[in-house]
Amino acid sequence: MSAEQQVVYGVPEAGAERAGSARDTSAPLQFTAERLRVWGLKSALALVDQGLFSGAGFLVNLLLARWLAPASYGAFAVAFAAFLFTYGFQNALLLEPMSVFGPSRHAESLPGYFRAQLMIHIVMVGPLSAVGIVTGLLVWRITPGSPLVGAIMGVSLALPLILLLWLARRICYAVQRPSVAATGTALYLAFVAAGLLGLRNSSLLGPFTAFILMGSGSFIASMLLVLQLGFYKQGAVKPLSASWRMVWRENWTYGRWLIGSAVLSSIVIQAQVFFVSALLGLGAAGVLRAMQLPALLIIQVSTAMGFLVLPVFAYDFSTGAIRKMRQKAILVSVGITTFALILGGVTWAFSGPIERALFSGKYGAYAWLMPMLVLATIALGPMQGFGMALRAIRKPKFDLVSGLLAAPIAMLCAYFGTIRWGLAGAACSLVIGFAIQGVVTTLYFSRFLSNAGMPGEILALPPDSESDV
Repeated sequence: MSAEQQVVYGVPEAGAERAGSARDTSAPLQFTAERLRVWGLKSALALVDQGLFSGAGFLVNLLLARWLAPASYGAFAVAFAAFLFTYGFQNALLLEPMSVFGPSRHAESLPGYFRAQLMIHIVMVGPLSAVGIVTGLLVWRITPGSPLVGAIMGVSLALPLILLLWLARRICYAVQRPSVAATGTALYLAFVAAGLLGLRNSSLLGPFTAFILMGSGSFIASMLLVLQLGFYKQGAVKPLSASWRMVWRENWTYGRWLIGSAVLSSIVIQAQVFFVSALLGLGAAGVLRAMQLPALLIIQVSTAMGFLVLPVFAYDFSTGAIRKMRQKAILVSVGITTFALILGGVTWAFSGPIERALFSGKYGAYAWLMPMLVLATIALGPMQGFGMALRAIRKPKFDLVSGLLAAPIAMLCAYFGTIRWGLAGAACSLVIGFAIQGVVTTLYFSRFLSNAGMPGEILALPPDSESDV
């Protein structure tokens, strides 16, 4: 491991204790000038990358909301919600296991390890794409004139390519190279921006073409990242001793606990779009999605921090630096929560001008929804900071527990709230669901990591033990 990586991960390789030791003897996190410089630079690059990626997603949603009819944009929102549901499976069975085990178990053969993960991506996502295409054909047979047909077909065809970019970017974070991720994301943003203008000028813009454009841009950006990271240079690194099937079993051992939580978390976050589209129409679903755009900024920032800190936390755990990991988790949680509070206050004070700047008054009657939806993101602080620490110590069951509590309540609130109060009820259900997940994550963090540095359950387990998972 390089000296720079040792500084970033926060624990020198020499003399570091393993997590299986009787107690954590690591010193508290010291904010040296070098550590602050490296962390500050990499955090800034991560935020730049996520800002570009968020900007691309924001631009697509903004321009589609402005240029398409509400029903067509609602169809795009419903299909995109289904895409995020699928992404939950990729995150549980590929991205998070890779971020945890890559720095800790496969540090000496990362390129071969990542090539195995690319193979797993192809095997896993291909069938999901086929299921989506069949679903689109069924919807076409039932309601051939619905804008949902083009949206479902488009997202199904683009699914493997869009998720490929998400995988390639996560690999960059796993090796602590957010600058590489930023170059690919910048290319993706430029491609999508130019493509949207071209599609509108040629009168071809719609849900189907928007998804195809996103898929094409994702493929081009992914190829750039793969070339920059040099995974396919022969003889440059130590080969991976395990096959991709063995890597898949490792992913499954860890990620199986996250599958249920991925489904439940998707219900908490996406149920509102489906209930609103079913009960109030696709146009109302488009309104709800448009009013969520300010909240997307916080979601993307918290996601960027999660990408960056998970491999760092995993390394801290593998070397026994539990106290440092705990301090970093608290800093991340407080930082994200503070950012959400500030943006929520700004959105509440200037919701009208913000709506006019984004949509030219098209959704002016619903501008009051924006601060409500931003309020829900306050819970992302503990969900990312504390949650990533729990994942790093291989305690992913907390996510399942929080989902089991939050999903049924969020679904009931979304259904009955939408019937009773319309879009306001749907927004309230999102706030309630996020709040439950944030509280449960905080309680689990307190249970496992509040006494870091003392003998306990975490440190009694060797990092390679099956019982960790």
